[in-house]
Amino acid sequence: MPKQYNSSGNAEWSHQVDSEKLSAEPKTFTFEADERQRIDLARRMGIASVESAQAVVTLQKIGGGTIHAIGTVRADLTQSCVVSLLPVPDHVEDEFEGWFGDKAASAVSFAKARTERDVKKGQTEIEVLEESADPDPIIGGKIDIGELATQYLSLALNPYPRAEGVSPVYSAGPQDSGEGADIRRSPFEALKDWKEKR
Repeated sequence: MPKQYNSSGNAEWSHQVDSEKLSAEPKTFTFEADERQRIDLARRMGIASVESAQAVVTLQKIGGGTIHAIGTVRADLTQSCVVSLLPVPDHVEDEFEGWFGDKAASAVSFAKARTERDVKKGQTEIEVLEESADPDPIIGGKIDIGELATQYLSLALNPYPRAEGVSPVYSAGPQDSGEGADIRRSPFEALKDWKEKR
């Protein structure tokens, strides 16, 4: 899962759950962002506004002090067009999962310890840890599923929002001509021309 964005612990859309009240029986939490949280979310994600944001998260203890989270985040929001800066309304919906571990009971997972050992030995190719093998910590007996939902909401944003009817702009300077200009305009068009020439 993406790691913590806000090191101060004051997440923009915090929804904390007491880990001691969780069990092997799945428990579902539904929560929405209020007006202040929506303003803070928009600022954090660098977008124009968030009109609504809701998350549904199911938590379950799966043994070894680990909590598995699976959920869905939905939001209506407005971004700025990358070409014209006009407002671009959008509906975002994404499913996600994550893991939280009691680091007090288990300071470092075996997989993480093995990876750190390999780094110290100078191995250049290090296996990327599975998220379940390197869970985020449970802090003060609490897990923040609002922060988890926020991280995945930010990942689900359209990276290149474009207003309706606005075409991409390709700039070819005065010095560009011939095939070079075609490549800057569209690599696919240049490839098509190349195939036809052959």
